[in-house]
Amino acid sequence: MKRSLKLFAVLAAFALVLAACGGDDDPGADTTVGIDTTEGAAVTTTEAPVDDTTTTVAAAGTSTTTGASVAPGASIDGVLTFGTILPVTGSLAFLGPPEVAGARLAIEDINAAGGVLGADAVLIEGDSGDDTQDIVNPEVDRLLAGGADAIIGAASSAVTKLVIDKITGANVIMFSPANTSPDFTTYDDNGLYFRTAPSDLLQGKVLADQIAASGAETIGVLYRQESYGQGLADAVLENFEALGGTVDPFIAYATDTENFDPEVDQLVQADPDAIVIIGFVESAVILTTMFERGIGPDAKAVWGVDGNIGGIGAELADPTIISGMRGTAPSVDLASIADFTDRLDGAYQGGVAGVFDYGAETYDAMIITALAAAIAGTDDPVAVAAEINGVTREGTACTSYEECIALIDAGDDIDYNGVGGPYEFVDAGEPAAASFRISTYDGGEVPNPELDEYVFAGA
Repeated sequence: MKRSLKLFAVLAAFALVLAACGGDDDPGADTTVGIDTTEGAAVTTTEAPVDDTTTTVAAAGTSTTTGASVAPGASIDGVLTFGTILPVTGSLAFLGPPEVAGARLAIEDINAAGGVLGADAVLIEGDSGDDTQDIVNPEVDRLLAGGADAIIGAASSAVTKLVIDKITGANVIMFSPANTSPDFTTYDDNGLYFRTAPSDLLQGKVLADQIAASGAETIGVLYRQESYGQGLADAVLENFEALGGTVDPFIAYATDTENFDPEVDQLVQADPDAIVIIGFVESAVILTTMFERGIGPDAKAVWGVDGNIGGIGAELADPTIISGMRGTAPSVDLASIADFTDRLDGAYQGGVAGVFDYGAETYDAMIITALAAAIAGTDDPVAVAAEINGVTREGTACTSYEECIALIDAGDDIDYNGVGGPYEFVDAGEPAAASFRISTYDGGEVPNPELDEYVFAGA
């Protein structure tokens, strides 16, 4: 297929540097403008040849000498352009590999099936960092200036709050694979924000149910004081108390906390039956302190959540100290999508280190958007957004971009049941129900998949 001319004129609120490359007549040429995912490398962009056209990209934090000028926001040019703000760095960086890989697989599958609107879709990769860094705003500026029609990310709810108004205010779609804060259900987003991850109102219920079923009558909760941590902690509190349990202590900590002795002291004094840690990479420090004080997973039931359960073992000098720790995370049964997880592992340099969380949700977010664009007949984000919810419900069931696009071309209404499962979006642009994985550490850097259990929860 002949690819249309796609020029990314990169002008943002800060200056960027111009880096252009020539064309490539190979019809299989890469249409991903990538970030450097080498361990320890600085985040940069690299050129992606597109037939005999010119692609213009730039590295963040540098300056440009180009004279071209494009207003930030979507360029309605018949080419569906995705940008990503995913955690290559920061406190959720363990989720970066599966999410980045999911985006790459989606663009590969979309274009292998003929693209969208008669042209190959384009992917421009970016980093989100976390809410303690000034990374995401300039990255979003770069993506908007590059003509992104839809931005996939962020993973962190707190990071999304830093840029959601900028993105949706530019009439560009924002589609997160991992935001779980309940705040987004009612957020004023101009109908342009979506997520494939379920609200933490569901995860909080699943977690409370699991802890109560284990026999615990009292729990202590230690959580990050930001939108994700607060929302999930409140959901756990409400659901556990509704089951007749007691929550004490209920402790919030600042996101820049480095020493957790005071918080762990409170847990030691209260001596609850179980402890819930709602955090990110800092959970390693918390768990180490708990182990040293005699209330680690070797002595007490300790539960984690999606923000830490998948990769926290790799942050510990001795991961055996959390053997027995359990946790919840939105996830379809990984054994049922083994072919996909194999592809996911191969799509990221060095593999995804056994962490597959939100890879399927990232993939599905992009497939859903591409199908919505095909139905809308345009890459205009406002028109595309109007079709997104409908792609996930009613209609003829289909499970791949290739299958779904054939149905659309035949004039059929579709119901995309993705790799991450059927989504059935409600009007707020989020799943009405979801599958959750219950993971268990048994001495390794990641939970043992042979011990995984799955439950399904709905609103």
